[in-house]
Amino acid sequence: MKKWFLILICALMLIMAAGWAAAENTQRDPMSIPEDTSNQDFSLPEGYDPASEEDHGGSAYTVGAAYDDFGLQIYAGATPIPLDPIDMPTPTPKPTLTFEYGAVTSDKLKLYFEAPAGWSVDASADDAITLTDPNTIDGYQASFTIRMYSVANTFKLNDLHTELRTLLQQLGQYNFSKWSTTEQAPRTLLKKDGYYADYEGTYYDGTAIYGRVMMALLDNNRVIMLHLSCTDGYFNSSYKAVINRVRDSLKLQ
Repeated sequence: MKKWFLILICALMLIMAAGWAAAENTQRDPMSIPEDTSNQDFSLPEGYDPASEEDHGGSAYTVGAAYDDFGLQIYAGATPIPLDPIDMPTPTPKPTLTFEYGAVTSDKLKLYFEAPAGWSVDASADDAITLTDPNTIDGYQASFTIRMYSVANTFKLNDLHTELRTLLQQLGQYNFSKWSTTEQAPRTLLKKDGYYADYEGTYYDGTAIYGRVMMALLDNNRVIMLHLSCTDGYFNSSYKAVINRVRDSLKLQ
């Protein structure tokens, strides 16, 4: 009886050992070629949404919102984002030109006026005096000229209007790639009636200039002309102040 019991135990042990060996043979070798899964069905069930398995915590993007380099949304009050042109830094304005003024007299023209100190004076012409800024601004030296000349005793205010128009045409006739003038407007000079007009021009080298010409009909059949020529840019308002100072201070001696 014991002999058969021992044989039964041995048989059972052999059966268990065979099962363990079979189980070990089913372990996949990590270096082996994977089995062919091309015929397996990996389709999703009908109506299934794969996005339902994703974690959206902090990863959703808002249309129109701003994000930093790490994908994090930038909220108001965090890092300011310049919006052109509202929030862009304001450029530093250019300083205005300031001038010290001194008295100038012209014995030939019998005139007194105030002009910027340090400007060079050319009184070589019999009927004119020209002052020039020694500084070059935007590629151009500003200047102004005062001229007085005689006209016929039949010369009237309407003729002065024509005279100014002709002068503006002559000024822009040469050396300019662009030239334009304003309409004439009434303006007194030495308390006498006259006209003035502005012009803008661009030389062939690209230098842009601005000018103003004022003319008035004086007693004794004389015409006085005041002509400013300066850079057409930020600083022309400073030079307009110069010509206004000359006009306001102008007196006959």
